[in-house]
Amino acid sequence: MLKILEKKNSVFFVMALLLVTKVLGFLKLRIIAQLFGVSHELDIFWAAFTIPDMLFMIIVAGSINAAIIPIFSEIFYKKGTEVLNKFFNHLTIIIISTCSVIALLLFIFTPQLTDFLINSHLLQGFLNFSDRISPEDYDIFINLTRIMMISPLLLGTSTLLTGYLQVRKQFFVTSLAPLMYNLAMVIGPMILVLWLGMGVEGIAISAVIGSFLHFLTQIPLFKKFYTYNFSLSLKTFSESLKNRYVWKALKLAIPRTIAILGEQLNVVVNTLISFSLAAGALSAYKFALSLHLFPINIIGSAVAQVALPNMAQHSENKKEFERVLNNSIQLALFLVLPIVAIFIILRLPIIRLAYGTGAFDWRGTILTAWCLALLGVSIVGQTVAQILLRAFYALKETWLPLFAISIGIVVNIALAYLLTNFFSHYYDWRPIFDQMVTQISNANGGEFIKVLGSFFKDIFVWSTSRGNSDMSVGGLSLSLSIAYFVQSVILGILLNKKGKILSWKRTVLPAITKIMNTVLMCIGMYFVFKLFDFQLDTTRTWSIVVLTSITAAYGLISYWVGSKVFNIEELGIFEKKLLKLKDQIFKKNA
Repeated sequence: MLKILEKKNSVFFVMALLLVTKVLGFLKLRIIAQLFGVSHELDIFWAAFTIPDMLFMIIVAGSINAAIIPIFSEIFYKKGTEVLNKFFNHLTIIIISTCSVIALLLFIFTPQLTDFLINSHLLQGFLNFSDRISPEDYDIFINLTRIMMISPLLLGTSTLLTGYLQVRKQFFVTSLAPLMYNLAMVIGPMILVLWLGMGVEGIAISAVIGSFLHFLTQIPLFKKFYTYNFSLSLKTFSESLKNRYVWKALKLAIPRTIAILGEQLNVVVNTLISFSLAAGALSAYKFALSLHLFPINIIGSAVAQVALPNMAQHSENKKEFERVLNNSIQLALFLVLPIVAIFIILRLPIIRLAYGTGAFDWRGTILTAWCLALLGVSIVGQTVAQILLRAFYALKETWLPLFAISIGIVVNIALAYLLTNFFSHYYDWRPIFDQMVTQISNANGGEFIKVLGSFFKDIFVWSTSRGNSDMSVGGLSLSLSIAYFVQSVILGILLNKKGKILSWKRTVLPAITKIMNTVLMCIGMYFVFKLFDFQLDTTRTWSIVVLTSITAAYGLISYWVGSKVFNIEELGIFEKKLLKLKDQIFKKNA
């Protein structure tokens, strides 16, 4: 009985740590926003952060979930601790050696790489951002990149420790490690930037300190389990290359690593394009991107993780597999769609409450809110894509999804260029768009067709030339949303090649019903928002909190009523869970 209670307590501790970690992650961004706002200086930091982050994601993070943890588990339960420790030694040597060599080369050749990116005739022909980068920016970028190149080595080693300890069911410490990283990212900038005046270099040093704490937190517990004598020599490196489990892990990791390489290519392209836009564009995009990931990481990832073992269990039973997959998609859509509606309608107050302090001015609020609204579709696309990818993994198919991911990458890169151009002419086409809306409301069909024809004629010009509007940054958000939508559709088509798993009745029609309900929720929220916006003094924080709370509450109530009217199945499931929770609470109190 005592062991059961201890297990339950450890679960609650882990949940509490994860919640605190998420809160600290948000606080980290709020502090950065307060210190730098959406500034050119912060853009340089995000650009420099891209290179070491890419190294970590491709070499380590991509292989952990896809290959290393499954291999760790297989060896531990079938071969025992000694073989596991030996494999860990060999794998660590291979990965850290690879990371170290690449990091060293990048550290040495950072000036040459930077010079290539800035002076490349091909890139400048499309983007023409060299005139926006000064010699001081050049030096800052190099220094930041070199400082943060230490992080992937520390985080890479620490992530391997995480995989090892999770196989040993030590989830508490592995959840504590990212908390310590975020804690360093919260305290570090306050000391280094605010008190010592170090500028964005203070954030970079904080990231290195956080990476070290991430690693250091896991060492004491790791040493209790790891009894193998770790050695780093040419002989051990040679032995590592002969270890069949190392090659098995690398083989399993290849598809996922290629997918992450593509995703990181998107990040690089968006970063380069952002430097052809107004100062602070990349920062506004990054702040909005972080907010939009909350429902994806919490809802999408949770549903996908629970669905994977269930789908794997029924991989030979098509009917049950179809049921689990479709139920997972519909549940995820039911939960994320109202959040999308809230982000779109309440984008301005949400951004003001989240980041609106210090150097984060009204321009930063407008640009970040604009990005957040256009990222709404991306929340749906990424959520569905996560579940569909798990369906492929359950069927032991890891190569076929790469086709859909590749198409998504191409779509994002092409549209990022075209849409940033299009939105840079925002004040050229917006009056024409408003005119068309007025003509529709007045039922003036003849004039509407005429203006629409003129609008489409000018789209090519707007999409292939760069204007002056700051709203151009919205192109990065909308291109990502469209890319993930296309990726989800292609994943669904490819999955149906394995058998008719997704259908009109089970997949498409219920999704359309939920979207209609969400649209009605948006319309109602818009009018409530406008009503209270006129009545409240929104220059005060408490007024913004009241406005946001009332509008969001109305939206959720209307979504619940709409779900009743449309007879959405997931509402009944959700209500049963709530009633069961209520009964448990009252029984405990009784």
